[in-house]
Amino acid sequence: MEVSFPKLGLEFDINRVAFSLFGLDIYWYALLIMTGFILAVLYASRSVRHFDIKLDPLIDVVLVGLFFGIVGARAYYVLFRLDNYSTLWDMINIRDGGLAIYGGVIAAFVSGLIMCKYVEKVEILPIFDIASVGFLIGQSIGRWGNFMNQEAFGSQTDLPWGMYSDNTYYYEMVDGISKKVGPTTVHPCFLYESIWCLVGFLILHFVSRNFYKFKGQIFLSYLVWYGLGRAWIEGLRTDSLWLVDNVIKVSQLLAILCVVAAGTLLCMGWNDIPVKLIQCKRTDKANGKGSSGFMPVLADACFRPTKAWLNAVVMEGSETNSSGHDTAEVQNTTADAQALDQ
Repeated sequence: MEVSFPKLGLEFDINRVAFSLFGLDIYWYALLIMTGFILAVLYASRSVRHFDIKLDPLIDVVLVGLFFGIVGARAYYVLFRLDNYSTLWDMINIRDGGLAIYGGVIAAFVSGLIMCKYVEKVEILPIFDIASVGFLIGQSIGRWGNFMNQEAFGSQTDLPWGMYSDNTYYYEMVDGISKKVGPTTVHPCFLYESIWCLVGFLILHFVSRNFYKFKGQIFLSYLVWYGLGRAWIEGLRTDSLWLVDNVIKVSQLLAILCVVAAGTLLCMGWNDIPVKLIQCKRTDKANGKGSSGFMPVLADACFRPTKAWLNAVVMEGSETNSSGHDTAEVQNTTADAQALDQ
């Protein structure tokens, strides 16, 4: 299949089949996903000490997450296109395509949670933090599988990097009917998401090494970063899964919800995180070491007064006001924040 970027003068002759093994075609899509997975595992194995976790339980969690991630990605896709499948084999046959990344992410993290809590009995959030960075590595590389398949492209565009191929003649509609729109260049959405995930990996790697202040911080940052990019890119795509036909795209809505929820938790410091930061800061002062970084100060300045204000609001309508216990707690909290600001 010929693929070109006319305004850049680039042309490629691609084949979605990388090679055949004993008569079985091995697709570039699968190879690229596995390459991304292996690189993500190598990155994680070099980062376990920084996140204070052991490699063996991490590998177990990751392998289980990989399996259920594939299952979840397929189930998510099939769920929103049930009319396209008449048999169970059609539903589970992934060689003809049909994987949704958000389904894979959800299933991987849920299975990882269960593995961490009930099987390996290790802390969940550090595993999620390191896995989130690995996800960005895998997604950045795996999206090039969409290029090899010439899928996941966007709407028409006159931008210099517009892409053209045989497949861009058609915009796939959610009901399975293809509508011919004639030769035109389209948004290479695979490239947008690949670059977005690569930049996200670099940012989260830097943050995890220099500003990692509480467990779960990188996981929440991943949800915000990927959600922002996916919400934008999904709006350009022509092969989206629809919650309401031509009104609400499933992945776009989910991306926005992830940004709002994770962003809120991240800003609030995961509820009790500001308290832990303050306690650490006090310990450092007691040892004469002082505090490092700007995040503890930011948490003290922003979150503690807010928490005190919220407690005060709740107390005004609470019967526990009469005991004076809650009032004293708020006063103590405010006093602590003022003392730390000094």
